[in-house]
Amino acid sequence: MGGTERTGDGRTGTRGTPGRRGRMGVAAMAGVALAAVASWSPWGAGPAAASRAAEAVPPEPETILHRALDLMGGEARLREIATVRMDFTTQWQRTGFRDLPATDRPSFEDHVDVRDYRIPAWRNTRLFGSRTIVNVIRDSVATTDFGDGPRPLSVAYVDERRELFTYTPDRLLLALADAPDLRRGADTTLAGEPHHRLRATLRGRFDGEVFFHAVSGAPSLLRFTSSHRNDYGLVPWGEMLVEVWYAGWRSFGDVSIPTQWDVYRVGRPYRRFTVRAATFDPELAADSFRISPELRARWRGEAGMPMHEERPMPEMTRPGPGLLQIGGFGYPLGAVQTGEGWIAVGAGQADYNFGVAVPAIEAEAGAPVTAVLAASATTANGGVVEAARRGVPIWTTPSAEAYVRHILAAGGVEGEVRVLRAPETLGTGSAALRLIPFSLPDAPESLLAYHPASGWLYVPDAVGPFGVGRARAEAERRGWEVRIIGTQRQLAPQESG
Repeated sequence: MGGTERTGDGRTGTRGTPGRRGRMGVAAMAGVALAAVASWSPWGAGPAAASRAAEAVPPEPETILHRALDLMGGEARLREIATVRMDFTTQWQRTGFRDLPATDRPSFEDHVDVRDYRIPAWRNTRLFGSRTIVNVIRDSVATTDFGDGPRPLSVAYVDERRELFTYTPDRLLLALADAPDLRRGADTTLAGEPHHRLRATLRGRFDGEVFFHAVSGAPSLLRFTSSHRNDYGLVPWGEMLVEVWYAGWRSFGDVSIPTQWDVYRVGRPYRRFTVRAATFDPELAADSFRISPELRARWRGEAGMPMHEERPMPEMTRPGPGLLQIGGFGYPLGAVQTGEGWIAVGAGQADYNFGVAVPAIEAEAGAPVTAVLAASATTANGGVVEAARRGVPIWTTPSAEAYVRHILAAGGVEGEVRVLRAPETLGTGSAALRLIPFSLPDAPESLLAYHPASGWLYVPDAVGPFGVGRARAEAERRGWEVRIIGTQRQLAPQESG
C-alpha cells in the first residue's frame, strides 16, 4: 500500500522526562538543536547525509515529535487553537480490489468544516450544488438539517468526529505529545525514503503508529485499526486497518499543515481530503453548535443505533411468479424460487439485515433459504457473515469474490463460497435459476441470472441503462424471454434500471 515496506517493531527508544505530559522538555529541545547542527552543511548536505547522521545517533521520540510540531508552528501555538474553520473538497473513492488505476469511480463534495475543540463540537456544512446539508455533532449527540429544520442524526457521525479529530494533522501531533505510552518503533522506508516511527495510544482510543520523514521531519503516514459498527458503508469491514497519508504543506497565518489527507481503509483508497482554506481561532456565532434539549431527547430515542438497523424491513411484494421483493435500507433485494428452495438475492449490508430477512423469507415462502447470491462487486455484502454462520452457501463471482472474502475474514468466519466460473443451473425445469458468467467494463467476470418461470433477468453489477442494455442484448442472443430486470439496486425495478 503506497509502497510501504512493512517491518517489525523490534526496537524502541527510551522515554524522556518521566511523567511528562504535553510539553516537550528542555532535553528534547536540546536534542532538536543537536540534530539540526548535525544535519546542517554550508553546501546543503542531501537526504543521504542527513539519513546517515540520523542512523548514527537515533533520536529520542520527543526529538522526532518536537521537530514535527515546530514545522506546524510549535506545540505552544497548536495548544492555543480552540476553534478552526476549514474549507474542503473531498474526493470519495469507491472501495475496490482491482489493481488497475482509475477504477475507484470517485465522487466529489465541497464542505465547510467548523470546529470547537473545547466542547468538542463539529459543524459540517455539505454543499451539493443548490442543496445544502448541515450536520452538527456536539459532545455525544448528532443532528442534521436538510433545510427544513434539525433532526437526529446517526451515532455513526459521533464516531466519525472522534476519528476525524484524531487524524487532523495538528491534533494528531498533540495526541502523541499527550500519550503516556509514547515510544519509538523500528525505523523503516516508505517508497524508498527513510522514516522514523513513533507508536502511542491516541486519545486513549486508537493504538496508532506515525511515520515521520527522517530528513524533512514531517509526518507522512498515520496507521491504526478501527471498527465502525454504526456506519452503514463501513460496517461490513469490521475491525479494519486505517491509513492516513499527509502531503501538500501550506501556511495559514502562523500555523502550517499538510493540506492533502489521503485515507485508506482495508488497504484501499477510501477518501481524499483537500484543504482549500483554513482559519485558526475564528470567532464563531454563539449558536454554531446549538442542539436543543428537546432534540437531544429525540436523538436518544431515535439515533443511538447503527445506521443499518434504523429502519424496519419493508413488507415483501411478489413482482412475478417465484419472486419475493424486499429492498429497503440495508436489506437483501429479495429471493427467487428454485426447485430446491429459495435463493436470497443480495446478502444485505450487515449480518443483522440478513438475519432479519431470512426468517421473513422462509415464513412468506413456506420453504427454506438454501443459498444466497452475493454477486454485486460492492461493499453491500456484509450479510455473508450471517449466511456463513447459518451454513447457507454463498454464490459469488470473480468480480465480487474479494469483497466477500474480506468481509468473511472480518467476521471471523469462512463460509461455503462458490465462485461462478462456468454456467450453472440451480434447481430443475422452469423453476431453475440459470447463472452464466457475464462481463461489464467496470465489473469484468460478473454474472447474469435468469429465472424462466418469471422471466426475471438479474444483472448484479448494473446500475443504469448501459449495464441493463448490455444484459438485455445478451439475453436476446440466448433466446431468453425477459419480462423483469433486476439490478444492483432493486430486484424488480423499471426496465430502465
